[in-house]
Amino acid sequence: MNEIRRLYDRIVLAPARAARTWLAMHWHRWRTRHQIRARTSHYRVRAARTHSP
Repeated sequence: MNEIRRLYDRIVLAPARAARTWLAMHWHRWRTRHQIRARTSHYRVRAARTHSP
């Protein structure tokens, strides 16, 4: 039974875990880039409002 569990883990569960890890890292990188773009845009708009007559 232990050998069957080990094989199941290696063949089925490990690739699924790897895919979830990849998706989590992909989302984290996307979210970080999005926050940087949003912050930059926000500051640019606020600066334009305060400096224009």
